[in-house]
Amino acid sequence: MTFKIYCSICGYENNSNNTLCQRCNEFLHKDNILSDNKQLNSIDELFANIYHQKLNDAILTLDSYEVIIQNIIESGENGIIYRKNMTPLERVVAIAKAYSIVITKEIGNNYGEYAYNVICIDKTFDSSIQIATILHELTHHLFNEILKQILIYVWNVKKSPLLDAFVQTLVSLPPVLLASEYCASKTEERYLPKEYVSYSSFNQIAGDLNYDGKILLNTFVIANGISESIIRILSNFIDNQLEDKIRQEFERNNTEEIANPICIEDRIINNPILRNVYLMNMITESYELLNDENYRHLIERNRDLFEKAYEKIKTD
Repeated sequence: MTFKIYCSICGYENNSNNTLCQRCNEFLHKDNILSDNKQLNSIDELFANIYHQKLNDAILTLDSYEVIIQNIIESGENGIIYRKNMTPLERVVAIAKAYSIVITKEIGNNYGEYAYNVICIDKTFDSSIQIATILHELTHHLFNEILKQILIYVWNVKKSPLLDAFVQTLVSLPPVLLASEYCASKTEERYLPKEYVSYSSFNQIAGDLNYDGKILLNTFVIANGISESIIRILSNFIDNQLEDKIRQEFERNNTEEIANPICIEDRIINNPILRNVYLMNMITESYELLNDENYRHLIERNRDLFEKAYEKIKTD
């Protein structure tokens, strides 16, 4: 059987029968093969011993991780739709729509939110706040997508509402959510003026976790690495010109400053090998924690919501 295999150097898609990349002539690593095989359909199947064992045995290589990031980049490149003379907000919305569903509301009680592959933004706020909200929530989506793609790779399964639901539930666990919020604030740091970068969600969760030293260390190791990957994904769509225009939106709107600095010393740890080891440990420990009756019910509820979201996409 023939699969797709991606070059870890240039990202080119090759036939798995090839030994060398057809574009750059680099040696192809066979763990760069990504194939859709079985689909998880039931909670009992999700928590079967075979999938627990696969997590325990898995070694997420640097090449495999790189293939996952490259696939996410290519997915967005294939899905993005630009029009002429788009405003900065419209361009950022287009980027988000390449990866997720974007909807709007007009309530004025909060900037926006993300769940079930849907980014919701409030149009009552000015364009700069909407841009900041989309970038923040899109980061959450990309964080989830990276975890999901890792599970697809390790388990050799297809995408499914149940897998989405599992990842959604996993990311709701405070230590994992802490990492996701850190990434979202790092995206803000990269693209927004410093007066509008907020670590408020991260700070709240860190406080709820009593500033646990082990959890914070894990967060810095994992989230610094994933944040760098997410910014690399976004940089394929946000060039220097758009970045400047985003910053200018805040000046043009005279947006009120909302900065909230990180509440602890920020440790920039960039070690890809440690990132992958800590990341797999986090996923495995979370998997074991979620194999509980209460969490099983939550995963099933989330699966139902994802199925409804998928049906809505089909009918729109």
